[in-house]
Amino acid sequence: MKKIWRKITAVFITAAIAAGSISGCASSTGGASTGSTTSGQSTEKAKLTVSTWAGADELKQMQAIVDKLNANSKDYTLTIQSIPANYYTKIQAMISAKQAPDLMWLSQEYIPMYAKLGVLMDIKDKATQDSKVNLNNYFDGPLNTAKYKDKLYGLPWISQPVVMYYNEDLLKSAGVDLPSGNWSWEDFRTAAKKLTKVDSSGKITQWGTVIDGWPPVQTWIWAYGGETVDKDGKILIDSRESIKGLTELNKILRDNVSPTQEQAQNMGDADLFKTGKVAMFFGGAGDDLEKQVGNKFKVGMAEIPHGDKKVTFSWIASTVISSQTKNPDAAYEALVDLTNATFQWKVVPPIQDGFDMIPKNMPEKEYALDVIKKSSQYARGFNNQEKETEIDTAIGDELYTPLINGKKTPEQAAKDAAAKIKTITGK
Repeated sequence: MKKIWRKITAVFITAAIAAGSISGCASSTGGASTGSTTSGQSTEKAKLTVSTWAGADELKQMQAIVDKLNANSKDYTLTIQSIPANYYTKIQAMISAKQAPDLMWLSQEYIPMYAKLGVLMDIKDKATQDSKVNLNNYFDGPLNTAKYKDKLYGLPWISQPVVMYYNEDLLKSAGVDLPSGNWSWEDFRTAAKKLTKVDSSGKITQWGTVIDGWPPVQTWIWAYGGETVDKDGKILIDSRESIKGLTELNKILRDNVSPTQEQAQNMGDADLFKTGKVAMFFGGAGDDLEKQVGNKFKVGMAEIPHGDKKVTFSWIASTVISSQTKNPDAAYEALVDLTNATFQWKVVPPIQDGFDMIPKNMPEKEYALDVIKKSSQYARGFNNQEKETEIDTAIGDELYTPLINGKKTPEQAAKDAAAKIKTITGK
């Protein structure tokens, strides 16, 4: 999951898109102009394109879904445009050239920026009146990431809450009780210390956990009632509640229960878990760690530890419609059909009644179905801002990385991050 939490420089995208002057241009060339006449009668199927970062096996699975949709639809033919590398760079180039795909995948942090630039179609009115769309069935966390200024710009198709994976063999060997769904961060800290092993020379041979810039620092900030910024853009990363969360994180970091950031990045944090060098690992509920570990040890899954409340970050993506499409009605129909079909495919779906398919799609997750359900109920995304990617970078540079490496106190890190974010947002 960490690999798909992509970041690029928002300044580059914003400048390139703005230079294209494509703020919802009706005269664009995006999409084929077929499918309807002024009398409302269909002349032929609208030819639509959906851009995705899916590649390899994921692309084959998506193609099978699209083939079925095309066979059943009288109104559109959907073609997949796979961009597995440099996805957002290529998307913005197509938008600037007025050759945007009709539909595209967007990770949550990009929706406000693209919406402000006018390159997305608002679907709120259509979706609220559509019997094939039940917005009330969505968990609030995922659906909120598709909204911007009281408009709805897409339909989420996945919401991967961060959970805690653990090596059951290592926990039992160390005399640590298997985590319940009610572990506090203090419980986690105690367990991590017991699970960190040192040889006779003083070298750490096994770590309790790994925190190297992942999971997002908001994991601790939110748990104690804080925010980095609120939904209106007010900077709260240096609030009393946020600093309380950072202080709890800092206690864990100073216990030396995690590899250094350099060690984790060189060895791979997930690989450290899969090879038995780390006992507890934070990952997406849909990550295939069980399959990758195989018979090497028994993998367990638990809800993430809590602070003053239960909350976890979720990686969320939506399918959106370009404002450049020449076939908005057909594009909307394709969006709904594709989203509903994806609920039967992707783990974890962002809807409340979408868990029955998980054991079929990923049988290895059946043991953890209750954990995934509970985590999904309180999972959330960021209060995404128009310059969210820049804000994320500032938090990493000014706060998270210095905190991990012991270069700043929580108070100083929060103060520096707040000042940097203010220069980005002007608020």
